[in-house]
Amino acid sequence: MTKVLWQSFGAMLLASAVGCGAAGQDGNSLLQDDPVSQGVASTNGLSTINGLSTINGLSTINGLSTINGLSTINGLSTINGLMNSDPGRATVSYLAKCALPNGDYIDKADSYGVVYRFNGQLGVGAAWKTGACDELCQQKVSACLMAHVNSTGVNVPIFLNADPAKMPSIGMSMPYQSGSDAAIQEGVFFGNIVTHNPPDAYYAKGNGFKASIAGRLGASSSMPYKPFEGYRSDSSQLYSGVAHPLCRQILMSDAEHADFKSCQAGDVAYGSATRSWGNVITTYVNANYNSATVQNFSAKTINFEADTIANKTNTPADIWTTAISNFEFSNTVGLYTTGLLKVASVASSKRLCATGANEGIVLTKNTGEPFSLVSLSHVRQFAGSSTFRVKGFKKGSSTLAQMTGTSGTAASTMNFAGWDNLLKVEIKIDGCIDEVKLKS
Repeated sequence: MTKVLWQSFGAMLLASAVGCGAAGQDGNSLLQDDPVSQGVASTNGLSTINGLSTINGLSTINGLSTINGLSTINGLSTINGLMNSDPGRATVSYLAKCALPNGDYIDKADSYGVVYRFNGQLGVGAAWKTGACDELCQQKVSACLMAHVNSTGVNVPIFLNADPAKMPSIGMSMPYQSGSDAAIQEGVFFGNIVTHNPPDAYYAKGNGFKASIAGRLGASSSMPYKPFEGYRSDSSQLYSGVAHPLCRQILMSDAEHADFKSCQAGDVAYGSATRSWGNVITTYVNANYNSATVQNFSAKTINFEADTIANKTNTPADIWTTAISNFEFSNTVGLYTTGLLKVASVASSKRLCATGANEGIVLTKNTGEPFSLVSLSHVRQFAGSSTFRVKGFKKGSSTLAQMTGTSGTAASTMNFAGWDNLLKVEIKIDGCIDEVKLKS
């Protein structure tokens, strides 16, 4: 008689985001204009992708077939492979979570006749339940599996974005639109770890990336993926593991923010792309996911320093803050941005400057706890005046604070009363800021 043990894996999911929007379209530009929305919250905790090696993909020796459905004996073997060990079944749980939609599941037995239930959630390979999983399906499931890896096995909330034209069950939005506190764009994941031998497993760091969560991207050398690297057709620089230069973006429904839809790179400077991946998933995180760090409202002031004054860069390590710890900054992820910031020496003061009208500056607390914005000094780089905007993204809310005004060539100070419980501040100004005052 078959023994039945109902074990529900993947039950740690947080919530599903709401809304949908117009799908983006493929093209050759770095940014696409059709706004999209959605996005989904999840948890990660897959400590290893069991059976994945640097030589063989998942399907090689694990009783896993991409020709037959996961629910069939030939699709996922009950005799050998993944179903017959705890790590293997953990991998199956995330396979089901990624491939099957919310509310769907598969029941599979191990070689002893014990039956396990594996629940779906994200639905990026739904056809695989009863039928074949082709190359595109394998890429989607692979990206999803890699996005969920945490080498410590700890369940950490993450927020996922993907091009809704290709993965509509995930979709795309800013995390705050769904009330998520995952304010830091961690990275982009893509490849094929199912049938490619050796596996293609890649990541590219997101804007504002900080390796501050144990077991996540950059925090461990035992991860199953490697940095995606190569050249752009318009540059002689070799990029490695950074999303903004190598990945194309699509505009979201707020008509301002964008996220990644594909990644490509060439093998030689100024050469055409020779490697392209069109099914990518972007993750957002918050290092303070367990609320272990609290805001104590002590006053702090940010100033800026750089390796090379006036050098334009989109590498966060090239610029840093002084007189305060744990506050980080990056460029905005927005329409037509190149991601370039610089520290300029102006009137005996070192200021953090955007390098064009479409650039912006983001401030976050890389330890994840909320903070307050008190004031900031700003100045326009060029003659005349322009409109600036400051946005504050509030913890646990889909609302945000906003202030607009006009900046001139003389330095002036903006004060922000009641700007508390912020996870991120975006400053859009064709100019520079210095002496940012906060309470953390």
